[in-house]
Amino acid sequence: MNLYDSSMYRNWAPVLARLIFGATFLMAAYYKIPGTESFTMEVNMSAAAGIPFPLVAVFLAFLLELFGGLALVFGVWTRVAAFLLAPFVLLIALFFFRNLADQAQFGMFMSCMGLIAGLLYVSVYGARHAAVSKDA
Repeated sequence: MNLYDSSMYRNWAPVLARLIFGATFLMAAYYKIPGTESFTMEVNMSAAAGIPFPLVAVFLAFLLELFGGLALVFGVWTRVAAFLLAPFVLLIALFFFRNLADQAQFGMFMSCMGLIAGLLYVSVYGARHAAVSKDA
């Protein structure tokens, strides 16, 4: 039997992936805490990228990343959180990494696509094991 065929792997690999996804969004939210210097920097970067109402946009991004990240970590409303985070990441990719001729931006764009792929997968299959809510 292969490692990836074992029930332990099938049960815990999705949990680990969910924790990594959640940590990614919680770290992003950390840099958007309203009233901090990094929040102001995020607002300025968003304005420079052409995002309308950057102050409101960054605040809403903070809320989505915070609550979406927590939902993924704890397995509560996991499918809904992943479903909402996927188009959010697509918007980030389209606004911030649109110069695909630049190798660094292309790499970041493709990283966003990978994150979206994982979020779509979680939105279909949910939290699986070690979740607060079984219907997550």
